[in-house]
Amino acid sequence: MELKNNTAAPPVILCGFMSCGKTTVGRPLARRLGYEFVDTDEMLVETYEMTIPEMFKKGGESYFRDLEHQIAKRVCSMPRTVVSTGGGMMTFPRNGEILSKHGIVIYLERDFEECYSRLVLEKDRPLVKSRTKEELRQMYEGRTLFYKRYSDFTVRNDGTAQEAVERIAQVVAG
Repeated sequence: MELKNNTAAPPVILCGFMSCGKTTVGRPLARRLGYEFVDTDEMLVETYEMTIPEMFKKGGESYFRDLEHQIAKRVCSMPRTVVSTGGGMMTFPRNGEILSKHGIVIYLERDFEECYSRLVLEKDRPLVKSRTKEELRQMYEGRTLFYKRYSDFTVRNDGTAQEAVERIAQVVAG
């Protein structure tokens, strides 16, 4: 694969629906590649000194998405880094375009039912708390189009995290 922007090692950007395993796979992937690891949701909380629910409460989803875009711009300049993006980050063209231009974007694909079974256990996701299973399924289907549009590769996460790590490492190595 030709490296983007002639950089020696562009960031590897993991995208996918909430609870598809981006962080679970991303941390060991970074170790496997000898890269740093960052989670954009963790960067948001650290940078703006608010929890994600506090960001939503302060200014709604549009405020949160503006802050998230600032983080997307930051990770573009982080070579040799595995980046776990928030589930909605790639659904905004301004994010999808810059991330796909500056990194190797991997869509970590997991079936909706598997994601949903994990989501119902989490209590602190603003976009999940007020939605029915069917509404989340529709969100999943809509977001999948964006993940596919902006990704360089799709990797199924239907086994162990280590299996996904190895699949992605092979793709990144070319």
